[in-house]
Amino acid sequence: MKANQKFLMDNERGDIGVGTLIIFIAMVLVAAVAATVLIYTTGALQQKATKTSKEATQQISSNIVVEQVIGDRLNTINPNIQNLILRISPDVGTTSIDLRQVIISVMDKNTRIDIYDNQVTNASSHNYTYSAIAIRDEDKSFQDVPVMNSGDLIEVTLDQTSLNNMTLDPRKTFTLSLSQERGQAVNLELTTPNSFGVNQYVQLYP
Repeated sequence: MKANQKFLMDNERGDIGVGTLIIFIAMVLVAAVAATVLIYTTGALQQKATKTSKEATQQISSNIVVEQVIGDRLNTINPNIQNLILRISPDVGTTSIDLRQVIISVMDKNTRIDIYDNQVTNASSHNYTYSAIAIRDEDKSFQDVPVMNSGDLIEVTLDQTSLNNMTLDPRKTFTLSLSQERGQAVNLELTTPNSFGVNQYVQLYP
């Protein structure tokens, strides 16, 4: 009888040992699967974060700064502004900006005009183009191709032809928008002064 009891107790201990081993193996397998999923998820998130960071950097570093907008009446007696002169530069930390990829839009409540750089491919196919010259270009990079680099200051002129003879008289509100190849567009809402007086050049921004 005692021998039978001892045999049963040994069997129970054996069953408990096997059960414990099975539970241990299952825990190891679950931990291994969880670790694999965690590693995969971490890698995917890292790749996504790297891509997002790169895109955000491009958006920020491709920004154009509009330093000044001036209206040119061409003389002191013309009742309206005839040309718009913009001075622009790359933002701090920017990559180079190709003006052939920058579209300047002029809008009022009735009209929208999209104006392209006059060196853009197939410029003749665009009705309205602007001209650009370098005011400051220490590395002379703007001479051959219209690409702004850090430190450059570029003057862009929109004449009456490119403005499609839009009337820019006193108290006129309109919007200038510079759309870039990368990054957000630069938008300025401008209003001409109540009177131009006897000045040929009229400060519109800042």
